[in-house]
Amino acid sequence: MKKMLFVLAASLTVLTAGAQVGKAASEATDAAKHKIDEKRADNEAKKSGPVGKAVNNVKSGYHKNRSQNSAEKAKKALKDAG
Repeated sequence: MKKMLFVLAASLTVLTAGAQVGKAASEATDAAKHKIDEKRADNEAKKSGPVGKAVNNVKSGYHKNRSQNSAEKAKKALKDAG
């Protein structure tokens, strides 16, 4: 009976860790996508007029913040998995 409880507890731990790693991978993907969008907005701002620069600079700032937030969430998920 004790062995069954131990095996059950160990399997639940492995499943939880796997879910945390999956979450970390998802957050890392989101961070990379936001980083790409940030760079794209920076490039558009260089090519745009004054209004376009302002709009694209705001977009770039948004994606920069979201990228950093997703990266922090990914780090936290990996830390929680280990």
